[in-house]
Amino acid sequence: MACCVSRNILFFILVLQMLLVVERLVFDFLGFMWAPIITNFIHIAFLIVGIFGVHQYRAPYIITYSVWNLIWFAINLTIIALYLEIGTLSHKEDWLSLKTGHKSWWSKNGIGCGSINSSNSTATSTVMSPDGCLIRYEFVESIQSGTECILAFIGFWLGCWFVRTYHEDDDHFDYIGGFDSYSAYHPPTKSSRMQMQPISS
Repeated sequence: MACCVSRNILFFILVLQMLLVVERLVFDFLGFMWAPIITNFIHIAFLIVGIFGVHQYRAPYIITYSVWNLIWFAINLTIIALYLEIGTLSHKEDWLSLKTGHKSWWSKNGIGCGSINSSNSTATSTVMSPDGCLIRYEFVESIQSGTECILAFIGFWLGCWFVRTYHEDDDHFDYIGGFDSYSAYHPPTKSSRMQMQPISS
């Protein structure tokens, strides 16, 4: 019974992770953020492995998904540290776009941002930078990564719980002639009164 509950919850977390990573992938493609795009595709591959493992009750696949969640947790913590400039890490060093000079899509199209237009007498108006954003793009990216961290932690914990409960339920299953001493199948016992007779040729 506990196996079915953990299976349903884990399946829900896997689908939720898939939806969030696809949403994040769209915005990373819009901003040409190549390092997150590559890791998002790898994450999608491991999510598919996890979904298959949950659907088919395959513990090795769920263990693989759980181990990947620890790695995914570390990747997202690194992204948070880059955007919030914790320690010596900084998103301004352009590691996330693999040194191509691109910035996050949210940096120019943030939530509630207006734009400042500067115009010269000879040039047309160009967009300089966003102004008056409700949430700065560093925080938007950090919130996305923080949500992924929370789901990765929950996915790791649920994956371990599912594998544990699945193996507990699996050990108590009554196979014919299995480990249970009171199984329905009782092999015939040999009688000690049998006579041994030689085979004549």
